[in-house]
Amino acid sequence: MAYKNFKLAIYCPAGFLKNVEFETLEKDLEFFKRYLDISKVYLETHRGADTVPREKMLKIKELFERQNIKTSGGITATVVFGNEELDYYRIFNTFCYTNQKHLDKLKEIVQYTSSLFDEIILDDFFFTACTCPSCISAKGNLSWSEFRLNLMTEVSREYVIKPAKSVNPNVKLIIKYPNWIESYQETGYNPQTQVELFDYVYTGTETRDPAYTQQHLPRYASYSLLRWFENLKPGKNLGGWFDSLDCLYNIGSYLEQANLTVFAKAKEITLFDFSHLRNSVFVPALGLQLRHLDEICKYIENPIGIPVYHPFNSYGEDHVYDYLGMVGIPFELTPHFPQNSNIVFITADCTNDKDILQKLKEHLLAGKDVIMTSGFLKAMQRKGIEDLTSVRVTDKKVFTNLFAIKTEVCSFSKYVYGKKEILIPVLEHRTNSSWQEIVAISGENNFPVLMKDSYGKGTIYTLTIPENYSDIYNWPLDVLTEIRKVFMKNFDLYIEAEEKIGIFVYGNDTFIIESFLPYRTKVNIHIKNKNKKLIDPLKASDLKVSMISENENIYEINLEPTSFRVLKLEN
Repeated sequence: MAYKNFKLAIYCPAGFLKNVEFETLEKDLEFFKRYLDISKVYLETHRGADTVPREKMLKIKELFERQNIKTSGGITATVVFGNEELDYYRIFNTFCYTNQKHLDKLKEIVQYTSSLFDEIILDDFFFTACTCPSCISAKGNLSWSEFRLNLMTEVSREYVIKPAKSVNPNVKLIIKYPNWIESYQETGYNPQTQVELFDYVYTGTETRDPAYTQQHLPRYASYSLLRWFENLKPGKNLGGWFDSLDCLYNIGSYLEQANLTVFAKAKEITLFDFSHLRNSVFVPALGLQLRHLDEICKYIENPIGIPVYHPFNSYGEDHVYDYLGMVGIPFELTPHFPQNSNIVFITADCTNDKDILQKLKEHLLAGKDVIMTSGFLKAMQRKGIEDLTSVRVTDKKVFTNLFAIKTEVCSFSKYVYGKKEILIPVLEHRTNSSWQEIVAISGENNFPVLMKDSYGKGTIYTLTIPENYSDIYNWPLDVLTEIRKVFMKNFDLYIEAEEKIGIFVYGNDTFIIESFLPYRTKVNIHIKNKNKKLIDPLKASDLKVSMISENENIYEINLEPTSFRVLKLEN
């Protein structure tokens, strides 16, 4: 049953380990082994008020190692002293990193854990939102982001890495990052510096339900964030980590996290956590899914997609690329500007890069393409974006559900209705300076949805983003298809389908199409290179062409609810 293309680990929290009976632990382990091939367990020494005693932890280590399961340590940087002076309010009881007694406690926990393990992972509570008088005084005139980024870099070096290495010079330290990338700088997470300090990083790929949980993450984030960390510093991202929290009434959302973590080519998957998953319905279902995913890994190589530039310590249009990823556009997130790519997608997140306009101009002058959002355009108005386009974002908004596609003479080639009215910002442009590709119509007026400009040898597109990003799902099918065609102009394919269909592309002409819909749906796959045919590598069979146009072959497939297909282009 061993997985050939990834490893599987389970995280065991300190409160559970501190109180569990060995007989219960052995029985629980047998349940997991019945369905899963476990390579490693992360044994947490400390969380909140709980610290596992040395003697018990050594026995727990021995229990797992007898089963040929590697043991590594874990720390959750939360603390409860049981002392009113030290237990002042902090979100999740994270440490106060300007309080010396807190810092001494962290150092003590790190050294204790290093004496037990040669590898340690920090769960994603290694942050600070503390605003106590001490932190306010230490912050001085800095912004909270500046202060916390500097603080957590210093704490990482002086109170985690140095103490750990002083006890165990061979210990490897891993920092696990949460799924809320747009908030890292506000809480002191600093991948830019910490990637050089820690031996490895780990990615949180938890997405759960996007509407009814407090983090409101599109499911595509399970894929995109792991790719960002893969591109942070290749080879240093050990894997992806997800959980079953808030998935009780939708096991499909739990398995989707597994799908997307594997699609993103995680080397290891960590399940959180042992105590919640034991004797649960999730484990048998996950066991079946992981065997299937391991099989499809034989056919996929390095992921590729439209580069999305998300600089360090940035935010602006939180997860807008993930909403677009949910409508059939493959993305590749990166913290570095993709100079060698023929296209780049730019959102308001990029305004944190003070050199962004110069980078875009150089990119366009080299004959390459830029797709920018209305959010980026608005943020850069009166800062030089006027050199690239006549399009401007106004302060007005409009409701609409009628759209027109492709200018034809003085009109458009097609008019289509969406499912419901959506609210979009009103953009203006100068006629025949910028060109309309898609517009929205309301009353006796129309408004840009997709605009096109040229600069040097390159092309720049401006995409209007709805005020509610999830209204991207309410764009009509024909509008979605035209937008996909623009994003995927350098690919041999694009899809024609409704919303919530993801596509994941790989360097060996293989791609995965996944439905996030709760019902059966049809997808038309347009192959632009007519010299290539579409095959199903798992079945070793060709697909039949459904329709032939002048420039394309079109294949029709059906996807069952929350299912996926692996397909390949061959000459």
